[in-house]
Amino acid sequence: MREPAHVAVRVFVVTDRNDDISCCTLLRRTERNAEERLALAYKAFLTGKVPLRFLSRIVFQRTGAPNRRLLLGPAVGEDAAVVRVRGTVLVLATDPVTGAQENAGWLSVHLNANDVATRGAKPVWFLCCLLLPERSDAGILDKIMSQVDEAAREISVTVAGGHSEITPGLHRPIIVGSMIGEVMSGRYITTSGAKPCDKVILTKTIGLEGTAVVAHDLEEKLTRSLGEVTVRQAKAFSRRISVVKDAMIANATGGVHAMHDPTEGGIICGLWELAEASGAGIVVDESKIKVAPETESVCRVLGIDPFRVLSSGALLISSKPSHADLITRSLLRHGVDACVIGEMTKLEKGRTLIKRDGTRTKIEPPVRDELYEVLDESRASFR
Repeated sequence: MREPAHVAVRVFVVTDRNDDISCCTLLRRTERNAEERLALAYKAFLTGKVPLRFLSRIVFQRTGAPNRRLLLGPAVGEDAAVVRVRGTVLVLATDPVTGAQENAGWLSVHLNANDVATRGAKPVWFLCCLLLPERSDAGILDKIMSQVDEAAREISVTVAGGHSEITPGLHRPIIVGSMIGEVMSGRYITTSGAKPCDKVILTKTIGLEGTAVVAHDLEEKLTRSLGEVTVRQAKAFSRRISVVKDAMIANATGGVHAMHDPTEGGIICGLWELAEASGAGIVVDESKIKVAPETESVCRVLGIDPFRVLSSGALLISSKPSHADLITRSLLRHGVDACVIGEMTKLEKGRTLIKRDGTRTKIEPPVRDELYEVLDESRASFR
């Protein structure tokens, strides 16, 4: 039987990242974009964030029943929800730790606290779902929960509940944390609040989390190239990933329009998310962005870009021009390194990174965090 005239038949060969043929399927185009949707549906996502187009098309479109008490829900660049409960404004965040094999408990508390703090809220309650691989013992459980306890006490957070189990099919522990915080001032901050002419402030140095993760997980390899001292210093970066103090100081100083902590995809992705969420342009001076010597060394050995690796520990702040100096001075006074690295612009002016040599390049989100390439390769040899 002949195909109807309006139907085009095409064959898609979907391959994995090593170019081995994984499947072949016959697709029929019956409506606009059907080919693309179905072809991509048969191709597995790479490790890391779900691609933005699928996040927007699938995840953000399936959010259950509407509720007027939800003040801020799922959106690009927004890492925490905001709800009103009987006159109190609460901030809710959830994040897993899947890339790190060491310090998972410690990271889980601080990464979730960061998302709450960037809303201008104080982290208060933490819940965690801990999934352990088969043949795990009490030592592993004790190690992770000791880290959770220590991290929570450090920022005055209460562990309010959670779940733990032994899960088949895992190669390492996975911890999914949730943090609840309270907005004390009654005014919450978003990623989407940045405005043209705002100054963009960055705290600390970029790539802190990524440096710490690979220093722990690839310690032997890095020690051969960099020596024990550098690797030990890189591992200690895990103790610098909290931005709760940074966010609280900036918010208390005033003039903050938006805050965002750059995580997966590094500072480049964080800058793009800040601009994208705000519907604005941005121009950034690369020479103003600080990279620790340990991060530079680790990234050089592994062949990855420090601007495109996990950067929890740094905080992006978009502030009124009149308050930028006040905020940076306040942060410095409290022992938090900070400086102005650029400014927000109108959307039509684009999103630009001015390189050290004066050339300009477009700020676009990386396909995925470069850290995963290294970790995927190293872990494949152990499976």
